[in-house]
Amino acid sequence: MYKQILENKMSASSLKQLQQLAAPVPQLQRWYMIVDGNQHRSDLCQLQPQFQTTFMLSEALIPQLRLVAMLIAAQRLGFDQPTPDIISEEADWFAARILVMGVRIFHLDITLIPMLKTANSRARSFAQKHNLPFTQAQMRMSLHASRPEQMLIIETETLCEEDKGLIHNSLHFAHNLCLTESTILTICNQP
Repeated sequence: MYKQILENKMSASSLKQLQQLAAPVPQLQRWYMIVDGNQHRSDLCQLQPQFQTTFMLSEALIPQLRLVAMLIAAQRLGFDQPTPDIISEEADWFAARILVMGVRIFHLDITLIPMLKTANSRARSFAQKHNLPFTQAQMRMSLHASRPEQMLIIETETLCEEDKGLIHNSLHFAHNLCLTESTILTICNQP
């Protein structure tokens, strides 16, 4: 009998592995985002270094990120005390990137694993509260020592064949490829 149970477990395990292999793996596109919209870190708002590559984005040109980061941060505010000077944390911005842009992979230093875990938790909670789709973001250990401090390398399921330059990429992404401001405001105004 034990042998039969073991064989059943092995076949169930093998079946699960086959199903995982058969599931379509989404193709991801790498983006290089200047994180110049994140006010919780004043060092990220300094003059940007001269760094050019294809498929660059400017976080400041995607206002939905700021909106969602502030909404996520505001959930932790106590209205019985004065509002702090800085409301958001780094995890709020990463949670917003996950929800608004659909970031699936962040290229980060391994020391940021706890922050990404917090960001995924906050994104999941916000998504559940507002009936938004949520897919947990993963971390790929960053080996890009030559990239500027203000540059975040991300991967999304959003695929673009043509690089339109920093400004046009950012505006196109904000208007066509991510969660819109009107959608965000609509879901947040629902009871």
